[in-house]
Amino acid sequence: MNFDLTHHVKVAKVSKPHGIKGDIKVYPFSENPESFKLYSSLVFVDPVAQNAREIKLLHSRSQGRIAVLTLFGVVSRNDAEDLVGYEVWASKDDLPELTDDEYYWNDFEGMEVYTAKDIHLGHVASLMSTGAHDILIVSGRGAEYMIPVRDEFIVEINKADGKIIVDPPEGLLEINRARK
Repeated sequence: MNFDLTHHVKVAKVSKPHGIKGDIKVYPFSENPESFKLYSSLVFVDPVAQNAREIKLLHSRSQGRIAVLTLFGVVSRNDAEDLVGYEVWASKDDLPELTDDEYYWNDFEGMEVYTAKDIHLGHVASLMSTGAHDILIVSGRGAEYMIPVRDEFIVEINKADGKIIVDPPEGLLEINRARK
């Protein structure tokens, strides 16, 4: 990787071009696509080639749950298409303060996940949003588990120990194991 992301947080993924003048649509990992108005520049990371580049953000607007961005130097549909699939990272300095019940997705990636009965399920490989709530994607024990991030299923999040305790509803782990 040619860019140090230590002081950045993954905030979105580029979904597709918007129009013919280089605007892009991004799927934000927060519930608020308006948060892009806080950023002056963003880092775009190609998850396949593992290269990154910083691009100045000229303008943003929300379109439902999607954010539409205008970027410096991205001036055509072809330029915008080149960014499809890229991860979008923002400087931690530009991020708003969180309340106690809020989190950034990257805070959880790599954390170990255990059930309330102390069964190790694996580690958080990623998260995804369904619109209704976020989903932890947990890899381990020869399976991939999808656990809703809802108060009734998350018992404890201990960032200091890198550990999440979950109490999934009966049958959820078995359903996830059968899907793999």
